[in-house]
Amino acid sequence: MSRKRARSRPADPMEIARRRAAERERDRDPANWGLDRGALDLPANAHVEARKDAAGRLARARRQDVFDLMRARGALGQAAHDAVRRLQDDIALLHRTVAGGGDYAPRVDQTRDPQSFTDSRHRAGLRVEAVLARAGPASARLLIALIEAEVVLGRPADWREVVSRETGERLPDAQAATLRAACENLAGAYGMVAGRWAS
Repeated sequence: MSRKRARSRPADPMEIARRRAAERERDRDPANWGLDRGALDLPANAHVEARKDAAGRLARARRQDVFDLMRARGALGQAAHDAVRRLQDDIALLHRTVAGGGDYAPRVDQTRDPQSFTDSRHRAGLRVEAVLARAGPASARLLIALIEAEVVLGRPADWREVVSRETGERLPDAQAATLRAACENLAGAYGMVAGRWAS
């Protein structure tokens, strides 16, 4: 006995169009793009730190800033580095730039109020004000000039130019020492207000 071959039905044109539209939509979503290995190998990306997942695939990349580079060279202590990262997080929260977007919490009337100011943003502003007041005016001015350019505007500042503009220091070794001192002052300021502000 021979088995009859099952006849395949013709594909539904609407189903094909839906599948293609879904594929195009997936290709447009930046979350699905992944990391471009060729771009990471370019000389301009020499200071990009790439991390791999358990399978050995590139999973995450982050451009190192001046604080990472100073930490890697041993010119910046871990406490000072952590303090800078904490200040960056607080400034990002204050300016609502965490994860590159705004607050997606549900609204009663489904509208967004760009002027709304949440409790977490208010606490972040209080923390920033408290630590910068204790770090000293020169350190505060320098750190804000460096950090806000990257966190708020999304572009890193030329740190040497910023140090020169804010402090008047033009010697490269002295610029690094000035920035290191500002970071150490910030770490001390966070130590003074440690128990006062809840994250």
